[in-house]
Amino acid sequence: MILGMLLWFNVSFGLQDNFALIDNMYRYQHQPIYAEIELHAENDWIDIYGIYKNEMSKSDSIYFSPALDSYTLGAVIDLEFASVTIEHQCVHPVNPFNSVVNTIDSGYNKICITLGTKP
Repeated sequence: MILGMLLWFNVSFGLQDNFALIDNMYRYQHQPIYAEIELHAENDWIDIYGIYKNEMSKSDSIYFSPALDSYTLGAVIDLEFASVTIEHQCVHPVNPFNSVVNTIDSGYNKICITLGTKP
């Protein structure tokens, strides 16, 4: 099955907005700098993917300080008139001593069915 798969990836670096409200109680300030790595193995009917994102802050020195990691694993199965997506994401603090970041330790599981046709 792996022999018919196309492997591809991308790496992104960027700036992001820095506000998140969690459960209307906690305010977490996203770090302004992030790096993201995305890896796919796909063929005509399935796309298996993984995404890793790390948020970083600029420390007082010339170095960057990692703050939060998010991991996404999933698969999209394409059928003739539908696609099925199965996905898991989890978010974990890198610095366990920061109490505000520790409130972010979370994630989700998702199953989605999309009906439609592709051109």
